[in-house]
Amino acid sequence: MAYVVKWLVLVGVVLVGLAPSPAVAVTSVTVTVRTTPRLAGVPFTFDGRTAVTGADGTVRFTGAHDFAGHALAVDDRELASEERQFTFSRWAGQRDPDQAFRRTVRGLPLRRDYTVTAAFTARFRVTVRCVDQDGRAVPRDRVPYVSVRSDTGHTQRLPVGQPVWLDGLLPVYRNSVLTSRKVGYALLSADAYGTNTVDAGRQRFQPAATQEVAFTTPFHDLTVSARDAVLGSAAGRAVRITLPDGSVREVPFDAGREATLRDLPHGQYEVEVTGGQGLRAVQQVRLSRTQSMQLRVVSRADLALAAGTAGVLAAGLLLVGRWMRRRRGGEHG
Repeated sequence: MAYVVKWLVLVGVVLVGLAPSPAVAVTSVTVTVRTTPRLAGVPFTFDGRTAVTGADGTVRFTGAHDFAGHALAVDDRELASEERQFTFSRWAGQRDPDQAFRRTVRGLPLRRDYTVTAAFTARFRVTVRCVDQDGRAVPRDRVPYVSVRSDTGHTQRLPVGQPVWLDGLLPVYRNSVLTSRKVGYALLSADAYGTNTVDAGRQRFQPAATQEVAFTTPFHDLTVSARDAVLGSAAGRAVRITLPDGSVREVPFDAGREATLRDLPHGQYEVEVTGGQGLRAVQQVRLSRTQSMQLRVVSRADLALAAGTAGVLAAGLLLVGRWMRRRRGGEHG
């Protein structure tokens, strides 16, 4: 009897094992994709399903929990406008470091919720112009180019008055976190007539913050007058100035016997009075502000007066010498 009971229990256990088990509840897993910087309208594709980011720069894909590998791709072909361009740079959170810079990553799991970050490089359309210290526009032919250096160490020559594309946002990966940072630029030079009109590094801008950049490039006036070195009267007809690049300007004296040379950058100049009846009057001047200067000219009249004075002195000395010789002769006689 006991044997029969054991046999029935064993059969029951086997039958229970063969009976179908209740269905296991299927859990869903969500993969969140976020962009840096925060961008709306970016298309992402997950296993063939495409969705675009919302105003918060994120998009979510939900699927059943499994142990298979899945694919995520980004499409950045339509992320450009007239003012800015966004280009995919890299991923973070995609698990496989070898796929960080690929537009499509494969083998993504769906075992628990997680977030993947897609970073973009942003370029901005920037136009540079120059103004003087009073805010007046500087003609482009006077300062046609400027040189700038980014805080990444890259130096560029930018045309004044023409739009150019500059990096404005770059991805930063630090402590397993992917973010974006603004790129800054410093003005190095703005050359006019062979001399730099600015102090390097003092004027800065960020393309992500402003796309119309005005650099201050100071220009000064130099007023010149000329006087006879001896007689003190006005001398010369014009002023000729040699600029740092070797070019020459000449401005005639006005009714007040002055000539003003305008819009000169700071630098070293050679100033000469022309049209005078005599020797050249040339002087070197270091211009750093609007200023006036007076040149002394040695004229022919000055030379004649000097020659006459020298002749009178020579004749006087000769007469004195003769008189002294006669006096000594009379004393000995």
